Amino acid sequence: MTEAENYVAGIPMWTGKKNSVADVRRFLDELGGPDRGMRVVHVAGTNGKGSVCAYLTQAFLDSGLHTGTFVSPHLVSIRERILLDNVPVDEARFASAVQKVRAEGLSFERRGGAFPSNFEFLYYMAMLLFREAGVDVILLETGLGGRLDATNSCLPLLTVLTSISRDHMLVLGDTIAKIAAEKAGIIKPGVPVVFDRNSEEAAAVILKRAAETGSEAYPVLPLPENAAASDRTAQGAGHSCPAGGEDMDRSFSFLPAAYQRENARVALEAWRVLRALPAFREPLLEPEEAFAVSVQRTHWTGRMDEIRPDIFLDGGHNEDGVRAMAEAGRTLCRSRGKKPVLVTSAVSDKDLSAVVRNMVSLLQPVRVYISPLMNPRSADAGTLSRLYRENGVRDVRLFPTAAEAWERALAEKNGDEILFGAGSLYLVREILIEEGRR
Repeated sequence: MTEAENYVAGIPMWTGKKNSVADVRRFLDELGGPDRGMRVVHVAGTNGKGSVCAYLTQAFLDSGLHTGTFVSPHLVSIRERILLDNVPVDEARFASAVQKVRAEGLSFERRGGAFPSNFEFLYYMAMLLFREAGVDVILLETGLGGRLDATNSCLPLLTVLTSISRDHMLVLGDTIAKIAAEKAGIIKPGVPVVFDRNSEEAAAVILKRAAETGSEAYPVLPLPENAAASDRTAQGAGHSCPAGGEDMDRSFSFLPAAYQRENARVALEAWRVLRALPAFREPLLEPEEAFAVSVQRTHWTGRMDEIRPDIFLDGGHNEDGVRAMAEAGRTLCRSRGKKPVLVTSAVSDKDLSAVVRNMVSLLQPVRVYISPLMNPRSADAGTLSRLYRENGVRDVRLFPTAAEAWERALAEKNGDEILFGAGSLYLVREILIEEGRR
């Protein structure tokens, strides 16, 4: 890493004194208000935020617009969090933005504010870089939650809420309703909201918030299971699309995982709403029927990502994310007539019992290779090993590092097997680094 990247990586994730959303707004304005007047799409949710941002980014690019995309976490380089036209910001621009935000941060601290946390620092950098690059539209992903998130200081043209499930419960709440309330906190007065309606409990919270803020709501209904598994589409996305419409653009059957298809349908409904907004009537955005092509052109690393034939990486890490990955893996194995093999790790703040139970019951791996992560949040590999055995996996192997587990799994993989590296984005990162050494 460069000196600037090392500096940002060393900024604590949590600070003793937390900046409020109002503090973040003040900090941005003291930087010159780089986000003001910008066209912003604000995306929150438990799973699928990054995918929706990726699909929309590609659609904007295919429409001839310049994009700035802010996402997290990164996989290999911290610069992956700030994308200009879908490319990580270069080292020189990154270093320049670090200097500007650091200087303002020290000044802000001297005047009684808190020096930015790691996420806040990167957010300020992104807004500066997007303004300097003259992007036409910003795709802005929240960090943790939404209501109290630094990104909630923005004023977007559209809010998007992806699927909501149980994750970060110590911070966001121990029920779907409480978590949904935190996520829905990004809905602004009069700003339309597109949301995934897979959970009626979450939908009730979102619709209540939308009514309170006078925001038009566009729900994306789940596809029936038989439609999601076939090459046909079922009910159109959102209330503004005719029910029963059959259209390849709405099934995204070319995507290998059901969760990817659901995320693409959320992105498509967002695109429909965006095309009707005055801010995007000129220049015209690509038509709805072209959106599926943009989705096909999108590469989102580490999300059911086939890096080589029959070798997949997936960063799903919470209970629902692992369930979605395991279901997709099972479907892939059945369609190709092959058996699943798993390399896995996890972080300690997840419900490991539920994660392992879903992975085993749905994916049914014939072998499991386990290692700790090179991260202080790593779950104990021995505990994971025990859980996999208790859930019925007979062949469980333990390794000191993810690199060694991956190497062994590759060496032992047969032609009638599909290898999955899954369970944590940190694991995907370590595997990608190992792959880069080949």
